Amino acid sequence: MWWNMHTNGELDYTRGHLVELMHCQNVIISSLTFRNSPFWTIHPVYSSNVLVQNVTILSPIDSPNTDGIDPDSSTLVCIEDCYIQNGDDLIAIKSGWDEYGIAYAQPSAKIKIQGIVGGTRSSSGIALGSEMSGGISDVYVNNVVVHHAATGIRIKSAQGRGGYVKNVFVSDIMLYNVKTGIGFTALYGEHPDKKYNKNAEPLVDRVFITNISGQNVTVAGDFEGLADDPFQGIYLANITMNVTSRSKMWHCVNVGGYSSLVYPQPCPEFSEL
Repeated sequence: MWWNMHTNGELDYTRGHLVELMHCQNVIISSLTFRNSPFWTIHPVYSSNVLVQNVTILSPIDSPNTDGIDPDSSTLVCIEDCYIQNGDDLIAIKSGWDEYGIAYAQPSAKIKIQGIVGGTRSSSGIALGSEMSGGISDVYVNNVVVHHAATGIRIKSAQGRGGYVKNVFVSDIMLYNVKTGIGFTALYGEHPDKKYNKNAEPLVDRVFITNISGQNVTVAGDFEGLADDPFQGIYLANITMNVTSRSKMWHCVNVGGYSSLVYPQPCPEFSEL
């Protein structure tokens, strides 16, 4: 009923999360199955020392905004050995939205994600943002398998977000039947209201992506930063994708970084080491 009311525009408020932990410490969620969340499925917010392990999350692939696990303005979070099939991001790290996230200023940091398998037709395997105004840093992602997704690894931000995404380490990722292997955008233009500071530009810096393999990937990478605040310090290494598009394997605007042993060869904005 929640999905239908949302789709039909019948709600004047947001839908509930299936599990939401607020201001919690020392939490373990383990060996459980969660089905058909109205909105995001597991949402630890303003929390610390959270472990989510051996969890299965299932929602129809056309269900709206049924994110799997969304740590939000939280620290010391470990997510491991989970299977997720849903209608939005498998895992999305967040830290507040526009002026509200900037004012509250509680970042997400020291987050480890490993041993994840899953698929989502419309969204990303692992996402950072788009709500990242409180800052996201020190994120470690490894041993992830993503199939039938719009994007494998994604960073989402926008003019007016402010905040930062930095010190992100992604390695040992396998992608199957994915439209975009790696996607960064600063043009994700949704805002909670019109009060946001249009001069608040997000910082994306020091992101390391290594040991990625992809089969049946349409576009290897799509990077769209801001002209006044481009993505910088992006490192790509030991990446091989079987790309089906022959006209546009990479798309790069307002981004800078380095690459080593990447196939197909990335944009010239990524200087070869």
